Amino acid sequence: MVGIVVVAHNPKLSEEVIRFCKDLKKDNFKLINGGGIGIGECFGTCPKIIEQAIEAANQGDGVVILCDLGSSVINARKAQESIGNRIRVEIVDAPLVEGTIVAVSANHPKVKMENLIDYIKESKEFPKL
Repeated sequence: MVGIVVVAHNPKLSEEVIRFCKDLKKDNFKLINGGGIGIGECFGTCPKIIEQAIEAANQGDGVVILCDLGSSVINARKAQESIGNRIRVEIVDAPLVEGTIVAVSANHPKVKMENLIDYIKESKEFPKL
């Protein structure tokens, strides 16, 4: 199954998004917090923490990452580069909350990563009004 990593500058935000989405989880895949810098209440993101989250989320079918803001994408890319070809890692351009909801609710053993990524990207188009 495809693993999912949520990266927000505030690790509590990542954790709340994950907690919110757990009720939508139908299958046994990893949903991991890659947010924060690992120092108390400080905000930010860290390539090493994201890399560790990728490794924890991987179950053999790759990992998708959802990020909140610009530097989280930069650090996710650094983590992706560090992982190299050991694990397939895709950073998906989607809103953090809506994208994670779609990723979690659509992820199951028969969904290929490419299809999951397409579903997640569609969350950018969800009308709210």
